[in-house]
Amino acid sequence: MRLPFRFRSTSRTARPRHTRRSAYGSWLASTLSGTGVTQLPDSGDGALVLVLAGEFDGATVAPLRRALTDAQSAKAPRTIVDVSGVVYADSGLLRLLVQAHHRLPRFMVAGPVPPQLRRLLELSGTAAALRITPDVEAARRA
Repeated sequence: MRLPFRFRSTSRTARPRHTRRSAYGSWLASTLSGTGVTQLPDSGDGALVLVLAGEFDGATVAPLRRALTDAQSAKAPRTIVDVSGVVYADSGLLRLLVQAHHRLPRFMVAGPVPPQLRRLLELSGTAAALRITPDVEAARRA
């Protein structure tokens, strides 16, 4: 019996074309989703403040990953991540926050924390581990 299609030979192994998302692809995904990371100017207290806005998932966390890596290499005495503008977050953002908590000295998350992100932090048990302040000014004073 002949089939109207042919199976590929098993001797050739099929490889995926792209095993990793390129830097352009992550930039494009973050641009299309309205995701952004903005570093506030230094106010003289030595704190590095990163303001997050938009949706953060596995495909759009690259700008935040780069900013946190830059903060680690710059040896900032204190790093504050303002999450008040986050509309959606999943385990990609959660993973970066936990990694930053372990790698950066005096790492703080500034709020007000949106309800969806607060629920994610509470369900995962990381709300107790991370230092969360009501706002950026409270984080600067802490």
